[in-house]
Amino acid sequence: MKSLNNLYILLGTAGIMGVLVMDEEVLVLGCWVVFVCLAYTYGSSAVNEIFEERRAKFAEDILSSYTFQETAIKALINYHNVQILVISEIKELFDFSKSEISRILGQRRDSFKSIIGSQIEQKLSILADKEAAVASQVQESIHSTVSQNVLTLFKSKKKKVKVLKAKILNESMSKFESISNEMPLF
Repeated sequence: MKSLNNLYILLGTAGIMGVLVMDEEVLVLGCWVVFVCLAYTYGSSAVNEIFEERRAKFAEDILSSYTFQETAIKALINYHNVQILVISEIKELFDFSKSEISRILGQRRDSFKSIIGSQIEQKLSILADKEAAVASQVQESIHSTVSQNVLTLFKSKKKKVKVLKAKILNESMSKFESISNEMPLF
């Protein structure tokens, strides 16, 4: 109502002024003022409803956006917690796997060492047996060759050989005497 009163005051003032100077510009201005006043008086409730509708829609959009963001943040926090749990479980699995692999490799290493040790021992035993057999054959061969040569030498009738025989006999006897003197008597 107050705006209607203001309109009447404005129209009254314009009417008084219009009587004084009434040309087309004043008439257009008066119509424009009347239009604005009527639009404000009768159209303000419709405009207010439109603005109220838009405000409510905007508030609802903001609220739904906030709710969506809150839900998304909670989901991301849960996802992050799951990632942390998965990473810790994977780390525990790696630690367990590492310890088991170390244990298995240690057992394999010990087994391998014992197998290699026994194989080396067997090979060394075989080599020692072969060396003893070869040494025995060499000794037997040398013994038979030396015995053959000594026998041939002692069977010979040459004068140089007789002198050599006597010399060998004397040296052998002196050697046996020195050995017998060195040995303690019981």
